[in-house]
Amino acid sequence: MAESTHTRGSRGESIAEAFLCRKGHAVLARNFRDPASRCEIDLVTRDGDELVFVEVKAGTGRRFGDPQSWVNARKQRHIARAARRFLQDGSLHDTPCRFDVVGIDLSLDPPRVTHLEHAFWSAG
Repeated sequence: MAESTHTRGSRGESIAEAFLCRKGHAVLARNFRDPASRCEIDLVTRDGDELVFVEVKAGTGRRFGDPQSWVNARKQRHIARAARRFLQDGSLHDTPCRFDVVGIDLSLDPPRVTHLEHAFWSAG
């Protein structure tokens, strides 16, 4: 039976979380949702002084390109909107932050993880 999109996404997030923890990140939130806009951030971590808003893309195979290329401008705006809410809720406005993408190729055993730091910028 084929793995559902939700199950594949959850598995990808778990792999990304473990990968980032091994790199020294502290996970602050998983699946943070901005209720006003219904936008979601897969993972929020702390890497040294920076807050890192992480979009995880997990896929099987290369038919649609690399998983990290799936974060289009619309998705970036949604992530940035939720990030602003996270910063506001935690009174973290002056905290340095960045947006990363973790792409996971689940067709390989073990899955291949690609981590793009500073994958995109928020325009405000």
